[in-house]
Amino acid sequence: MFGYVRTHTPEMKVSEYEYYRAAYCGLCRSMGKCTGQCSRMTLSYDFAFLALVRLALSGENIEIKRRRCIAHPLKKRAMMEQNTELEFCAYAAALLTYHKLADDINDERGAKRAVARMTRPMAKSMRKKALRRGDLGALDTHISGCLAKLSAFEKSRKPSVDDPAEIFGELLSEIVAEGFEGSRAKVAKSIGYHVGKWIYITDALDDLSEDIKKERYNPFILLYGGELDEGKKSLVRVALRAELCDAESAFDLVDFGDNRMIENIIYNIIYLGMPNTVDRVMKGDGCADENKSVGRRKGQFEEI
Repeated sequence: MFGYVRTHTPEMKVSEYEYYRAAYCGLCRSMGKCTGQCSRMTLSYDFAFLALVRLALSGENIEIKRRRCIAHPLKKRAMMEQNTELEFCAYAAALLTYHKLADDINDERGAKRAVARMTRPMAKSMRKKALRRGDLGALDTHISGCLAKLSAFEKSRKPSVDDPAEIFGELLSEIVAEGFEGSRAKVAKSIGYHVGKWIYITDALDDLSEDIKKERYNPFILLYGGELDEGKKSLVRVALRAELCDAESAFDLVDFGDNRMIENIIYNIIYLGMPNTVDRVMKGDGCADENKSVGRRKGQFEEI
């Protein structure tokens, strides 16, 4: 939904990039089959990452075939065949999209609220199809509850970044862990919690300038009163790096088995892609393009 959890392509092997693209395209295809063709417009890098994480945790058998699609009709592309985890991610994306739009209608104004109103009927249909699965009612309630809690916190105008980030972390932790039990569920929740906190903080940074102009809620406005100087940016970098380190610790407990491809892609995202996203956001470039390659080994985070 946000698009911040991305690979750093210059540091990927060709085979890894093709595998990641196959997973991305496979998720897109699964969304079309599970929640309707229009739902494919809501596909994001974040849910491609979620799919890889859940595939790693579940150990699901993965099959990749070459197929054509609407976006690329002339040439067949490698696509991951529909499986249980891709289907779940399609349904989870539908639930989160619907509740996020409902939240925007309640909390936003102007063009953003108008867009949410126009797209909500599509999202309502997506959610209806997701709930037909029969076992996602609790997750749907959890997502709605967390977003309501987040909205209430934002209206309280309390000057804190960590508190609302924790709420979003709780939201994502349940999505990642849905259906898992025991140690897998604990690892999944830890991954979702820390990645969720990272996403919230990064999104707040990315929106800061626009939120200042439009006088919208942003935790950094309440904390610092406006644009961040280099000293404050340094503090935020430390906080974001801490979340990535905690996510790394959780990933180290994942048994990837023989699927080193997924392991390499996930670590590329954690060690390179997400730090580079922060770097672009800090520079005011958003997520429009990839930065130059930088060296970073497992277990080390250079200054971002």
